[in-house]
Amino acid sequence: MPEDQHLLHSYNIESGDGDFDKKALNDYIKQKPNKRIFFWRFYLSLYNLSSPTKDNGFNRWLKRIGESPVVYDEDSKEKSTEQLILYMHNKGFYNVEVSDTTQYRKQQAKIIYTVTPNQPYRIRDITYFFHDASLSPLVMADTASSLFRKGAFFEVDLLQKERIRIETVLRNRGYYSFTRDFVYFEVDSSLNSCQVDITLGVRNFPEQDMRGKVVHVDHPVYKIRDVYLVTDHDVVSYDRKRDSGLVRKDTLLFDSIHVVFSEKPIIRPPVVLHSSIACRYASPLPSPSYTDLSAGCYK
Repeated sequence: MPEDQHLLHSYNIESGDGDFDKKALNDYIKQKPNKRIFFWRFYLSLYNLSSPTKDNGFNRWLKRIGESPVVYDEDSKEKSTEQLILYMHNKGFYNVEVSDTTQYRKQQAKIIYTVTPNQPYRIRDITYFFHDASLSPLVMADTASSLFRKGAFFEVDLLQKERIRIETVLRNRGYYSFTRDFVYFEVDSSLNSCQVDITLGVRNFPEQDMRGKVVHVDHPVYKIRDVYLVTDHDVVSYDRKRDSGLVRKDTLLFDSIHVVFSEKPIIRPPVVLHSSIACRYASPLPSPSYTDLSAGCYK
């Protein structure tokens, strides 16, 4: 180790009382010392056994298996402090104070991070605003499953989880064009009491009119239009016949169900009728993963 450098011996995070995950703070430290096995830096010792002047297979193996010394870096320490502040802000502790101190002993350095959380910000009131009023009952019916509520810490993670919840609820109800980007927040922190009022808004869907101008309309909802029932589908044989040009299929319309078959239907009418009744009273499709939306949607 050169005389003007120091080996990073260790670091320590001292934090005051607060309702946050203190262990998670370690994930935001940018520079960490060499790994230890009990009290021995085993991998650093292997690296030090290698010769700096020899380039043979054994020395390359020692350097590959070992771990080069972690040299204390001032910039990394400052970035770690900034990341700790950002993490605490995201958890609602906007009055946090984070400081760092470096202690030197011989050619080793030890860093002490001090985190003073102070009073966190909490959500005092939540207001929902829907540009498309038809979305309101769908979203509000599921608020019991949301962590975004009055009295909770004003965490950025909670805002993102609420956006994801709204996206999931609406897509499961047939709004396949809806994404979390339509959800926005307006935060009023002028109460001077470590409390915030939040307005959660949901924008309308943008589309082009006949003149090419972008207008905002109600979100489109997809519903079942046609149902096709393939009674004798065989992937292996179907692909083989398709390659030889011998695929022949007929379609039978039975009580609004398109029954696709080859040669002769192998399904009984009561079974088809049961499927027809189930589809007729179905809600908008619960999942877009297996649905062909190329035919458009109906509002």
